[in-house]
Amino acid sequence: MSRLIAILAGLVLIVIAAIIIVPMLIPMETYKNQVVSVVKEQTGRDLRIDGDIGLSFFPNIAVSIEDVGFSNADWAKEKEMAAMQEMHASLKLMPLFSGNVEIDSFVLVDPVIHLEVRRDGTPNWQFETAEAAPAGPSTDAEGAGGGGSGLGDLSLGEVSIQNGTATYTNAQTGASYAAEQVNIDLALPGLDDPFLAEGSLVWNGDEIGIDLKADRPRALTEGGETPVALTINAPKINTSYSGTLKPLDGLAFAGDVSLDVPSVRDLAAWAGSPMPAGDGFGALSIEGKASGSGNTYRFTDAKIGFDGMNATGALTVTTGGTRPKLAGNLAVDRIDVNTYLAESEGGGGGGSGGGGNADSGWSTEPIDLSGLKAVDADLSFAAQEILFQQIRIGESALKLALSNGVLNANLSKLTLYEGSGSGTLTVNGASATPQVKANFKLAGLDAEPFLTDAADFQRLQGKTAIDLSVATAGRSQRDMVAALDGNGSVKFTNGKIKGINLAQLTRTVLSAATTGWQSGGTQDTDFSELGGTFTITDGVLSNNDLALLSPLIRVTGSGTANILQKTLDYRVEPKLAATLEGQGGEQQATGIEVPILITGSWSNPRFAPDLKSMIQNRENIEKTIKSIKEDKGKGLLRSLMGQPAEETEGSDGAAAEEEAPAETKPSPEEALKKLFGQ
Repeated sequence: MSRLIAILAGLVLIVIAAIIIVPMLIPMETYKNQVVSVVKEQTGRDLRIDGDIGLSFFPNIAVSIEDVGFSNADWAKEKEMAAMQEMHASLKLMPLFSGNVEIDSFVLVDPVIHLEVRRDGTPNWQFETAEAAPAGPSTDAEGAGGGGSGLGDLSLGEVSIQNGTATYTNAQTGASYAAEQVNIDLALPGLDDPFLAEGSLVWNGDEIGIDLKADRPRALTEGGETPVALTINAPKINTSYSGTLKPLDGLAFAGDVSLDVPSVRDLAAWAGSPMPAGDGFGALSIEGKASGSGNTYRFTDAKIGFDGMNATGALTVTTGGTRPKLAGNLAVDRIDVNTYLAESEGGGGGGSGGGGNADSGWSTEPIDLSGLKAVDADLSFAAQEILFQQIRIGESALKLALSNGVLNANLSKLTLYEGSGSGTLTVNGASATPQVKANFKLAGLDAEPFLTDAADFQRLQGKTAIDLSVATAGRSQRDMVAALDGNGSVKFTNGKIKGINLAQLTRTVLSAATTGWQSGGTQDTDFSELGGTFTITDGVLSNNDLALLSPLIRVTGSGTANILQKTLDYRVEPKLAATLEGQGGEQQATGIEVPILITGSWSNPRFAPDLKSMIQNRENIEKTIKSIKEDKGKGLLRSLMGQPAEETEGSDGAAAEEEAPAETKPSPEEALKKLFGQ
């Protein structure tokens, strides 16, 4: 027995010696030539080995290769598809006899990989002589009943990539990516132990830190589910995920997610998909429950911060199409539309309807709405506040649909300026010329703050009702104003015209033509009702039924307002009415009419009497003179002229009039001119 043991021990020693010594006896060039030949046969590509090769079989199967290169496709830009300065691999020998694979070490030093897709879709990793794999499952004895790899276990020791580089270009899509300074360490004690990956790489000039942990790697190899924790840190994005991962339709996941992006616009450009020029798409943060598979990602119980706006609710993001698509229901504290309306340096807003010194021109800076083509969306909002230019809208319900650069907003509920309303807005940024359509019905608005914010007009108070339907198109603010078309109506009730006394204005105008809003004095004109309808054609607003009602004054008017030029061409007829009826009273009450022409710029209009119209209306002149001769007529006229009424009948003035000698009766024209101090 002792002899047998000695013989077996001797054989083992001989085998061990052979494993150690034989590789040393075989010239390294033999290894090189054999490997190069096999690679050429299998891929049709050349393998370059300019450095040394080291090979051993005990105690581990180990190989080391230096200065290696693998040629690229003949059409590719780079000469070599892959290259590396060093590779060290060590596989434990003894576990192989039990069907287990234990990699003691696997280190790549300075690897460089270039992946490329030709314009016709051919990738450079498709080899000319490679044969297709069998279509069906293996039917031989070894493959029967399987599908498994036959490995009992897998273990990774020291596995790392040091200073790696990888590039990808696609001539079909124009995509181009490059990762540099790839340094990653992997650890896998066993398939039933946590898999760890930690490292960093440089992408488009920014370093990205990666930290990954998968608790049950075996579950992933068998199509199961495992808890996963992932953290990615980079200057343009920081994100973490803690949940589960399952290889289903790509990768399926569900868990808690946190995302912090300083600028969505910068992130898109950094990732190789720059957004069209424009404002907005800045800071983004998301916290909540996340799940997804394939190209669909869902966020529930989400807290979202975007461009200074904060929202809660549910959101779904779908990628893989021409553009990302957002869908969901969100409650948001504020929606600031101004963020996405590029402000032009040329300025030129709505002019100074409140009495400024000059009317600034409309801006000619180009309006770029192409940013609307960055994403598609189908969103419902419950907003506490909506900002559009200077207009502030309170609690509102908004449904927003954005597709291919066309935004349709349906505001089913609007609360603004103590009133309410509804409306629709369409903004078309898909074409080269931006287009806008708006339809709104508003009621109960507080006129002064609304008109101040909407048009910088500060001379009206009261409750307001507005119906508006307009449409326009243009490449600048000026172009849009010039192309503005539409119609509507407006009605103010129980208010006043601030800083304008119609009686004072009439008296001043009849003395001499004046300019400027200050012509109406500093007092106000109260009214019970003011309104009319209008049409807009090519930026010119026309109105033919303006009416102002108050107990003693009626004002009717018609004319045009050139919005583009910011000029007025208007005719109003103030009438002192012999009635105390106000709102809802008879508009055609008889009285003294003094037509006034309002012309010139919005900021500094000219007021002049329409004497020609008055003289041509002889019947009205006769009534006017008759009214003047009557005491009550004098009182009304003096009130209209802003003068104090006579103290009593039969005063010295009246007596003097009775004692005055009779004069030749003047013609109506002369009497009227004399009356008006002309």
